[in-house]
Amino acid sequence: MICSLAMSSSLLLSYAVSLVCHGPAMGTAGRMPDYMESRTNFLRHDALYEAEKPYSLRFEPPPNFASSNIKLENHPITVRNIRACQSPPKLTRNGFGIVPFHSRMGYDDFEDDELVKEVYLREAADLLRVLLGANKVQIFEHTVRKQHETFPISTGEAYRWNQPTSIAHVDTTVQWAVDMAAQLNSDQPDITAERIQCVNLWKPIKGPVQDWPLALCDPESVDLNRDLEPCDLVYPDYVVENRQLHWNEEQKWWYCDQQQVDEAWVFLQSDTASTTKPVPHTAFPVEGHVGEARESIEVRALLYYGLSPI
Repeated sequence: MICSLAMSSSLLLSYAVSLVCHGPAMGTAGRMPDYMESRTNFLRHDALYEAEKPYSLRFEPPPNFASSNIKLENHPITVRNIRACQSPPKLTRNGFGIVPFHSRMGYDDFEDDELVKEVYLREAADLLRVLLGANKVQIFEHTVRKQHETFPISTGEAYRWNQPTSIAHVDTTVQWAVDMAAQLNSDQPDITAERIQCVNLWKPIKGPVQDWPLALCDPESVDLNRDLEPCDLVYPDYVVENRQLHWNEEQKWWYCDQQQVDEAWVFLQSDTASTTKPVPHTAFPVEGHVGEARESIEVRALLYYGLSPI
């Protein structure tokens, strides 16, 4: 289902476009951590990608055909706590930030995908439109993730729910987002001339998040030419072009300690305005964690701003 909103709504006033950190200030040990040391996966620098584009097949490949040519390497990362920063990253300045988001959906409601589409996606579209000042918002994908008890070790069986992603990446390329906009709006051939953004909204459905929190990389610490590699995720009837991240010691990572259900990350994935940069992200394990498994929902949306720059 595509959720599209282009008109104003009175219920949006409560969101107030606040970008400040809020919520609990204490970590699991009773003291708010300034940062965490952890590890995550990156695309390896490999000569193969000079001749062959990275890809991953999301279906059973034909005989003698590799399901993926993606080669990963695991690196340590220092992840700074956005709550412990006096001047935390903000959506308007850094391309990502924590915003208040009070959904009418209860925990059990996220079991009902039709209810998610009818209620939550509309709430998310409303929030993004007011927050970023877009003329129109189209949500083209949503994913509920519930961490399996064996994660990150796979059982080899299909899970009911998607699992946290432990590979640093950007969801889309600019061209893929433009192509998606054209596909969703085939009756509006001029829509690709507008400024178009692809934005991700991510929040827990059970809080606080104590393991595998989302980590976001400050795009100003990313070398766009060296660190990002276009990659094809190939499904049976469509292809998603995302960007895999190479490790760079200059990259600066952020997370939100004890993120609650009424707090959402909003972060930019692509923008036809050449001055903006995408926000790589991943999830990371919390050393020594014992407690609730992570459960979250994310939506990916296209935002349209008309023919004039905002």
